[in-house]
Amino acid sequence: MSDIYQLPKKINEIAVSTPLGHTARLLFNRGSYQLIYDAPTSPLVSLTMPPGVKMIYQSGAIFPIFEMNIPEGFVRRHISQRLQRSIGKVTDMIFLALQQDTGIGALSYDSALRLERPQPENLTELLQWDQQDSVFEYLLDKYLLNTSISGVQPKVMLGADTKGSVLFPNLIAKAGDSKYPRLPENEFHVMSMAKACGIAVPEFYLTENRELFIIERFDIVAQRRLAMEDFCVLKMRSSEKKYQGSYEEIADAIALYTGNGAESAKFFNYVAFSCMVGNGDAHLKNYALLSESFQPEERWLAPMYDVVCTHIYPTDDHKLALSLNKSKAFPNIDGLLAFAHRLKVVKPQDKLAAMADMIKDYLAHNAIDEIFPQLAQSIRQSLSHAMSTNNVFVRFDVKRAKRRKSDKLL
Repeated sequence: MSDIYQLPKKINEIAVSTPLGHTARLLFNRGSYQLIYDAPTSPLVSLTMPPGVKMIYQSGAIFPIFEMNIPEGFVRRHISQRLQRSIGKVTDMIFLALQQDTGIGALSYDSALRLERPQPENLTELLQWDQQDSVFEYLLDKYLLNTSISGVQPKVMLGADTKGSVLFPNLIAKAGDSKYPRLPENEFHVMSMAKACGIAVPEFYLTENRELFIIERFDIVAQRRLAMEDFCVLKMRSSEKKYQGSYEEIADAIALYTGNGAESAKFFNYVAFSCMVGNGDAHLKNYALLSESFQPEERWLAPMYDVVCTHIYPTDDHKLALSLNKSKAFPNIDGLLAFAHRLKVVKPQDKLAAMADMIKDYLAHNAIDEIFPQLAQSIRQSLSHAMSTNNVFVRFDVKRAKRRKSDKLL
């Protein structure tokens, strides 16, 4: 069904599947949501909703695992405007049904709503776009109803031939706006710095006209969809609470769900890098765990994504999105090392120094001072603060003499 005027005006039931097959039904009735598993051995919908504990889950709000990909801001507003004449109010169940099998993560949704998938693009042509019309407006018009993705930034999800055939929409294209000018360039350079620092990131591109930042979906590997849960889901919080919590909470959840110290060390690098480049938007939805549907017990931290220098924008309050060491102030090296000690990171000072050197090298060797001086200045200020010290930090890996009863606390 491709005619939007033939779409159902109301959806109260959706069949939920994973790559292992059908697993549950999601129902909405009289303001209440129910998830009903097929059997106690059904594939997991979420780590927070195992079928072995309960067969039926009920809530007055949509469950976080389903809310994870429901659009916010720009995309939500534009989808609602496009559909309001044909179906009226666009509910969360409609947004969920629109995903079909294209949403981020491994879950698929079957309902009375079905849309044809647009033909994929040629990535090279997008990157070299030379038409008079905006490339983003072209993509928005074509892919809007196939874009069910969280975040307030203008973005669309599309398919393009990056590595052969395209079974799923495999790219996300992001644009800027008047509130956050040059945001695609900002994200491209910051992600390039992260890559230079040895941090895992997806493949990404910047169109030649600098209008779009395009990033490959990291939840698709060799045409397989990986299960993904962000930390709003794992902390069982709605998207509205994505700025509530701490980086220590995320670290504890990573340790709990992965049982792997290497993933905790990886998370330290993510947080430290964000502080170094002045990223004040690293909230609960900007970190996630991945797993194979066939091996749900093996989990790992997703590559770093959605990282920009927010310090450059006057609308930013120059605070962290979440608290660190019980504060939302950007930490200096003392605070970062204290966090590293909590996560049992080996030689964190060496890691911080190496990342700082790579960020400085990138700024120096890519002419950022000429092409984007505001970004270069903001990142240097953030980096300078992150590497400063109050001279009160005692290295945790230095063995101290045993204190005697007569010793005084300093």
